Amino acid sequence: MPSFLWAALAVVCFSIIVIIMSDIIYRYKLKQQISLLWKLQKSLETFIRPYHRYAYYFETYQTSQLQDRIIDDKTWFDLDLPKLFKRMNFNFTAIGEMRLYSTLRNMTTVDNESLIQLFKSNSYIRETVSYHLALIGKSIYPIYPDQLAPVKRQTVFMYCTYLPFVGLLLLFIDFKIGTIVTLMFIVLNFVLSGSLRKTFEQNLNSMYYTASVIQKAYKLHKLEGLPPLDVNFKHFTASRKLSWLLGRANSNNDAFSIMLLFKLAFMVDYHIFHLIQHSYKRYEAEVLACYDYIATLDNHYSVALWRETLDYYATPEITDNFMIESKDVTHPLLTNAVPNTLTIDFQMLLTGSNASGKSTYMKAIALNLILAQTVQTVTANKFKYKPGSVFTSMANQDDVISGESYFMTELKAIRRLFNGQNNNYRYYFIDEIFKGTNTSERIAASESVLRYLNQQPNTRIMAATHDIELASLLQPDYKNYHFNETISDNEIHFDFIIKSGKANTRNAIELLRITDFPTPIYERAKNNVEHR
Repeated sequence: MPSFLWAALAVVCFSIIVIIMSDIIYRYKLKQQISLLWKLQKSLETFIRPYHRYAYYFETYQTSQLQDRIIDDKTWFDLDLPKLFKRMNFNFTAIGEMRLYSTLRNMTTVDNESLIQLFKSNSYIRETVSYHLALIGKSIYPIYPDQLAPVKRQTVFMYCTYLPFVGLLLLFIDFKIGTIVTLMFIVLNFVLSGSLRKTFEQNLNSMYYTASVIQKAYKLHKLEGLPPLDVNFKHFTASRKLSWLLGRANSNNDAFSIMLLFKLAFMVDYHIFHLIQHSYKRYEAEVLACYDYIATLDNHYSVALWRETLDYYATPEITDNFMIESKDVTHPLLTNAVPNTLTIDFQMLLTGSNASGKSTYMKAIALNLILAQTVQTVTANKFKYKPGSVFTSMANQDDVISGESYFMTELKAIRRLFNGQNNNYRYYFIDEIFKGTNTSERIAASESVLRYLNQQPNTRIMAATHDIELASLLQPDYKNYHFNETISDNEIHFDFIIKSGKANTRNAIELLRITDFPTPIYERAKNNVEHR
């Protein structure tokens, strides 16, 4: 054999050794990182990938769900659910992130309490699962297999994989001719690989991910204590055996990336893609079961770790009565929050001064209703409830792009509350109703809307207002509750405790004095209020 071939063989062998060693080092470091995550209450990645697609799974499959139960966009943003999602997102995989997003939109659930407790109590299971999930990773946000159209195979291109071997065999007959033929076929395959890859690259990236998902699902479902998985993995033998040639889903740590030239020269991606694609499409339901299995494990780990970050939490209880019984409930995005205890089996009108806690309390109840129905975890010491849809009208604002005023935006937000299916239980949370218009019309419209909603079956309403007049107008249909404050030593103090009855304090004028507005302004405002 010519000396340059020996040299080439030596380079290949050295490359393989480097690949193996770098892979061993990477996996060792990964295991060390994972062993610390639970104690540090951290996610493996502390950054947000710029190409993330959290909403993909939800947007693709939500039409198959009962739309009245889905958390709509208005409620999603009113309740700062994107922030809560970020706080809860300890997922290792892209499909785990997508599923957790859909869970908080009330499309799927995280409800296997025994699995959560297993992650909490068994460090070996926890770290083993975390390690395999981390190897799947987030470098690709895949298109789900059932959303991919099959790519037609060109048989002649499948044979191109073997052409360079013909040239290599000719080396032993005529070295010069063999070298020319080998180089010619390699160049041909380079060109074909580049042009053909454009026709199936999106599918190929998802196949990278799918191969890893199936491989890890195969390993994890055999782990004692984890849920069973009804998949015949013999259907995916080729996928599991050849997945190392495709590369790992986490391309940042793909030890085989330096073999890219080899893959192009022998059209490995095209060949393996079409060998595997058929089995994925034929056994699509089982592929999707693997996706769901991996994402479910990821979500239960994520919720288990999120619980560790909370001041306290409880698993909710379902009751047949249309009510919310909460003990020491707090807002899940706040730490060291003031807890409140109340049983709500009535329509509530909530009054109180600015910054006294009305909006925060309403959001705390609404968010915990969603968390109870989606991740079986509430930030309270006790929470009993009747399952139902949650809708809000909060945080309205002008829409500069469409030219809509604040009031028009608010009208649309409240108008959508009348579109529900009356056979479903519904919870409405309305903050500062109709504040975008004048006082007399605001009170008239608010009274009319709130009384109409009260007449609808299976509805529970919590509305907040600054208009004390509504407290009398809506009796006895609505019970009055309030938050208040005290002012002493030129400071305002809030206790953030909900109390029965309507608010008996107002702080706007006093805040003019406390924040050092000119004295004439304060005196005139105070005098005007006293003489109304």
